[in-house]
Amino acid sequence: MSRRGRRSTDSLSVTVSGGSMGGLFAALALEEAGHEPTVYERSTGDLRGRGAGIVAQENVRRFLERRDIADPEAITTASSERRFLARDGDVETSRPDSMVFASWDAVYRRLRDAFPDDRYRMGREVVGVDPGTATAEFADGTDRDADLLVVAEGGQSATRRQLFPGVGPEFASYVAWRGVIDESDLASDVADRFDDAFVFFQGPRLLMLAYFIPGDDGGTAPGERRLNWVWYDTLEGRDRSAVFTDATGTVREITVPPGSLRGPVWDRQLERARDVLPPVFATVVEATPAPFVQAIFDLTSPEMVVDRVCLLGDAAFVARPHTAAGTAKAAGDAVALERDLERRDSLESALSTWNDARTEYGERLVARGRRMGDERLNLAR
Repeated sequence: MSRRGRRSTDSLSVTVSGGSMGGLFAALALEEAGHEPTVYERSTGDLRGRGAGIVAQENVRRFLERRDIADPEAITTASSERRFLARDGDVETSRPDSMVFASWDAVYRRLRDAFPDDRYRMGREVVGVDPGTATAEFADGTDRDADLLVVAEGGQSATRRQLFPGVGPEFASYVAWRGVIDESDLASDVADRFDDAFVFFQGPRLLMLAYFIPGDDGGTAPGERRLNWVWYDTLEGRDRSAVFTDATGTVREITVPPGSLRGPVWDRQLERARDVLPPVFATVVEATPAPFVQAIFDLTSPEMVVDRVCLLGDAAFVARPHTAAGTAKAAGDAVALERDLERRDSLESALSTWNDARTEYGERLVARGRRMGDERLNLAR
């Protein structure tokens, strides 16, 4: 039987382009189903120290627990209250609301440790694909054929640009300033303001939030955690290219990573923090050792499948962070792919079913993110 006619219950050879969270969700789900995934990651460095805080949605926790990858309670923190501050720092409103948080690095480490080293290839960048043969072409001139090619390259996916040249990030007219600070570096009265709470401040055309996540070493007890904060703010009156030019003079499109912000750029944002944020939030921002900035954008792909190539997670759709669903969508894409391959009589029908359902979900999620962002920052469209 030809590869294109294989039953979905047969073991498929799978190339996964991208070894971050989405790629590992896909690889682990497909491996559990009896397929043969190999992950190719373009980076040559360890990804374990990257990222900041994430909302640990139920499907992510279930993914980790059901596959014995990690006990979710051991790598998450939780809050029982959603609290909104007034400009002077007093609590304006609050309500019961249970949320579970994790750090990107804590989840990534568990996923990476669960996947075999001999099938996780660092320093291998996919530079081209042939959808008809599921062939991946690498930067070193080699290539690899497989039954299926899963693209989990993130929001700046080169493969997506090859498949859909007209599709790209659409800047949403605001950015997220972000940072993480060790709880032990905060004064006790400051740390207490965020304990057991998801804390917000909404001002004119800005929104700030903060919550505790596990510490660098995974500690979740008080005193061992890190405070993760996100400050959504417009760039009104500022040159976007200047903000996104890093300390080496390189112009970044999406993110200026921790430690790479230019001094004058951050000094100006600190001045704004003192002018517009509640004092406790301004204190946290000033005390953060390595802040960074990300452009907020929307990304919508017309399809998630081209023949035998699948776009998964942020490679296909990027919804604004207000949905708290980026990691959850990648996990959901992976689990749905595993399920549809198992249930369908052929690879083609499985991918068609998966494409229809997950593309519809991605479109709805991006639309919801637009509404949430525009409403919360009072942005006129």
